Amino acid sequence: MIKNLGIIILFLFLGYVVISQENIKIIFSGIAIFLIGMYFMEDGFKLFSGSVLENILQRFTSNLFKSITTGFFATTLVQSSSLISVIVISFLSVELLTLTQGIGVIFGSNLGSTTTAWIVSALGLNIKISLFAMPMIIFGAIFRFMNGNTYKGIGNILLGLGFIFLGISYMKDGFETLKDSIDLASFAMDGFLGLIVYIIIGAVATVVIQSSGATMAIIITALSSGSIIYINALALAIGANVGTTVTAIIGSLTSNENGKRLALAHLIFNIITALVAVIFLHYIKDLVDYISPYFNIDSTNYSMKLALFHTIFNILGILLVAPFINIIVVISEKLIKKKVSKYSKPKYLLQSNINIPNASMLSIKKECINLYENCQKAMLHALNFHTTNLKTKEDLKIALTKDIKKIDTNIDEIYQNNLKSLYSEIIRYSTFTQEHMTSSFQLKKVGDFKRCSKLIIEVLKDIRDIQRNVNFYLKSKNEYIKKEYNILREELATILIDINYLDNDELSEVEKLTQIEMIKELLNKNDLSNSEKIDVLIREDKIKATMATSLINDSASVYTIQKNLVEIATLLFIKDELIKEIGEQTNAS
Repeated sequence: MIKNLGIIILFLFLGYVVISQENIKIIFSGIAIFLIGMYFMEDGFKLFSGSVLENILQRFTSNLFKSITTGFFATTLVQSSSLISVIVISFLSVELLTLTQGIGVIFGSNLGSTTTAWIVSALGLNIKISLFAMPMIIFGAIFRFMNGNTYKGIGNILLGLGFIFLGISYMKDGFETLKDSIDLASFAMDGFLGLIVYIIIGAVATVVIQSSGATMAIIITALSSGSIIYINALALAIGANVGTTVTAIIGSLTSNENGKRLALAHLIFNIITALVAVIFLHYIKDLVDYISPYFNIDSTNYSMKLALFHTIFNILGILLVAPFINIIVVISEKLIKKKVSKYSKPKYLLQSNINIPNASMLSIKKECINLYENCQKAMLHALNFHTTNLKTKEDLKIALTKDIKKIDTNIDEIYQNNLKSLYSEIIRYSTFTQEHMTSSFQLKKVGDFKRCSKLIIEVLKDIRDIQRNVNFYLKSKNEYIKKEYNILREELATILIDINYLDNDELSEVEKLTQIEMIKELLNKNDLSNSEKIDVLIREDKIKATMATSLINDSASVYTIQKNLVEIATLLFIKDELIKEIGEQTNAS
């Protein structure tokens, strides 16, 4: 109640200031328009590039230098370090990137974010960019309402650029007119105290606005109008860098431990960079003055000098911190431990991934494997196999020679208390993910994973249906029926071991598909031999009719379970491209 009341009072006060102070209204309008532009730019590149940006971040991060370079160019292109951070956190959560690679991309992204300052100081202040803003907004709107994500992406990019340029123009005009009525420069502070105060102001402004690019745009336009002095502007720029770490920390709260480790690494980098900038501020300032002529920057052009300062101290931060990146990884892993999820809680379905097709697809796949592994354990326990020492077929042979001890396994209870919730989350997450997908392949793949999770649950329930007879007939004095049910147990355990063998990165895709085909052939042989054996057992009166009907039904159930397991394995462990290629070769022959 108090919180809501405070928000209402804040909005009322803000409304009064905006209405009563024309100059402040223009500045705030410029900030708002600039932020809208940043949003459209980010959304536009996501639509326009499809999964290209994700593929670039995944492919060109094999070493630290490539990671930093990729982070720099990607952020320079999309003008949004927050978008890059979201993608990196998503990739970390599904293990497409290592933590070292992710940190490298974030370091490069920090440097890439400095290009916003160059754009604002070089174009926004020296050219009447509002003239370009209106045509961009007009054509952006036209493209925005055309069919196709590519056109919509182009439209959003043009709208974003148009609003960014318009926002800069408003902020510039607002600060210039504000200077006539209020001398903000009179609040300038020299010395160490002024440095700390303005760093805090820059950090707080970035936290509130949630965009270091927007904060830098405000600083540069204020500096160009003379509303703030140069040394205070440098301190504000340092504060803006520090403020981005808060944004990263907030964004990591909904991610897994790797996302939190990334945020910690980002915090360490920005704090060290800020300390270096503070300690050597005057030396870096002198360096900027020295090299400015080489960039054709006039000695009185403080806005472009600020952009150069912003770039230099970020480069210094990378040079100082990058050699110790492995130490940062070790520290972050020690401070932020991996949490062991309960069976009922998803491990990989992170909300931060839901808007990113490639990352969300892999999230769903990994969660399906997690669901399968939990179901597999329950299935083996239901068949009275201990899973601890059951990894290979040799382990299975040893287990079959031992006396059978019943494992108390309630499949219904396991499903209701643990796996139902996990299954429901996969279906829910997949459905929302499909709303953000643009290609038919992505939609089909997620549909396959939904079907896969459904098959896993069906297999578990089918095991429940034969569990009672397995437990009953394994205690029978009739050795023939006991042997047949042991064979059913062995067949099911064998196929589960074979499928686990497929989840091996050392196997080629062709080897995996060959293994699947061998399993299918074995299934057909077992189905035929089981039918013949049951007929023989009935004719020779080795089992009773009631035993025979139970065995016939359970053999059919086992065959269905095995077929479903093969389909599950194909969906989870075999690439679609290879299946299609093999199918085309088969049809051609």
